[in-house]
Amino acid sequence: MRKYSIENIKNNQSNKTLKLVQITDTQIGSFYGMKKLSDMVDKVNSLNADIVVFTGDLIDSSTKKADLKEISSNLKRIDANLAKFSIFGNHDYRNNRKKDYEEIMKKSGFKLLVNDEEKIYLDNKKVINIIGLDEILSGNPNFKILENKDSKVVNEFNLLLLHEPDLVDKIKMNSVDLALSGHTHGGQIRIPFKGALATPPYGREYTKGFYNIKGNELYVSSGLGSTKLPFRLFNIPEIVEFEISIN
Repeated sequence: MRKYSIENIKNNQSNKTLKLVQITDTQIGSFYGMKKLSDMVDKVNSLNADIVVFTGDLIDSSTKKADLKEISSNLKRIDANLAKFSIFGNHDYRNNRKKDYEEIMKKSGFKLLVNDEEKIYLDNKKVINIIGLDEILSGNPNFKILENKDSKVVNEFNLLLLHEPDLVDKIKMNSVDLALSGHTHGGQIRIPFKGALATPPYGREYTKGFYNIKGNELYVSSGLGSTKLPFRLFNIPEIVEFEISIN
């Protein structure tokens, strides 16, 4: 697990600290089974999160139909004090799995955002705008939902969920306070002093960790699962915890 603190200071009013947990890219199937999923849920619940977000690629072409009910049951166990949100990853669309993914998220209590936005009103009169962008390889992202967003607006915090990190280059300057993505697995295999050995399309500019792009803060999680090869090298899986002070 990784933990980061983020201060979002826009005025001198009282702070509200939120705990947000990001999980991504389990790609349940041949390399990531039900035991790993159940253990992940237990770890997430140990963090006592206010908001939990899943940034895509839950399932894969090797996900068994017989496991869908158990996947839903496990994800339903995830507790969040305020809300749980998810977006599509490209693997969630593949092999006609779109309806499976939608059904899993519905049954497990995650609000699936597809070019959509939800607002969370906090008790200190602050507002969190959760914006979910569709993925680009099999989906249809609509960047217009960000046209009127401005990270400098007092009393609001704009959180963007996008699966492919390189899409942040298409977002206007200073539109989000924090963008969270996955997709790359951090390269899955990383070479010391060099970085990711290979990454997928739309995950080649920003592969892992924090970036500031045109005033937009982006975090790319290396995720939990693996693809093509059943292992990682110099690149451990991660659940990411953010403590966000909203002023």
